Amino acid sequence: MSARTERTLTIPFGSRELRVRVDEPLSRYTTFRIGGPADYLVRASDRPTLEFALEWAEREGLPVTVIGGGSNLLIRDGGIRGLVIVFRAAGEALAGVLEVAPDDGATVVTLPATAPLSWVGHRTSELGLAGLEWAAGLPGVVGGAVVNNAGAHGGEIGAVLVDVELYDLEERRVVRWTRDVLAPRYRMTELKAQPRPRRYVVLAARVRLLAGDPVRLLRTAEEYARWRREHQPTGPCAGSVFTNPPGTYAGYLIERAGLKGFQIGRMRVSERHANFFLNLGGASAAEALALLEAVQRQVAERFGIVLQPEIEIIGEP
Repeated sequence: MSARTERTLTIPFGSRELRVRVDEPLSRYTTFRIGGPADYLVRASDRPTLEFALEWAEREGLPVTVIGGGSNLLIRDGGIRGLVIVFRAAGEALAGVLEVAPDDGATVVTLPATAPLSWVGHRTSELGLAGLEWAAGLPGVVGGAVVNNAGAHGGEIGAVLVDVELYDLEERRVVRWTRDVLAPRYRMTELKAQPRPRRYVVLAARVRLLAGDPVRLLRTAEEYARWRREHQPTGPCAGSVFTNPPGTYAGYLIERAGLKGFQIGRMRVSERHANFFLNLGGASAAEALALLEAVQRQVAERFGIVLQPEIEIIGEP
């Protein structure tokens, strides 16, 4: 088999350059390690790079898909047409850019969309700000957390959200949605409900946090992160595959159906937590979808409950 040839376009961008990867495997950018090629791909860690990439895509007539940390995401084997922008940054690079402002006994914090969610959980706890400690140990970035209304341990980002700053791809301008417009509910928002490719890109979110004891908050954050390490699998997976049905848990139903360790091809239901699927190495999206559908079918036959995917499934077959 011949080696894959790396192709990159270099576009002048002020005093910098925009590097556009051609025919780039998206498996490199998802926590599932699954995904066909993007026609073009740009990695952006700041707003100027994002905006220039959007301008370039408009000039070239390309549809745009933006992804963040790549968790809760299954990209089909045919990949994604047009330009994919991977919009994320390392937490350490953002430590000095968090904006905080007092607000009637609380503190409003502006979180960049590129910020890793786990870092946010730890950092706000260090600052003595309560409300996001549940995020410690979670994969993904703030942008994706806002779209999906991510949460854990009884908390969710929608509970502390003030508003979200968005880039409108159709009108080429920045807009702001209040929490009411976003309408966060269990693992869903009005942004997530939009068809792909979406009209809006999350730029930042403002959250309202209450004062707390940083020692206690950090201890709680570390306990949450440790719980995840002990109870959820490591390795290539996308987080919870299904949302929890009312009154019960998806993982419990899958386990009761005897499906822990159930495998199709190179995809397996985790034996540590049944609502996580593991890529054993080189799995395809077709195998992941076949496993998802088989689990749905067997749980429905056993309990009369049709599990609904929490992960987003995008791209071409």
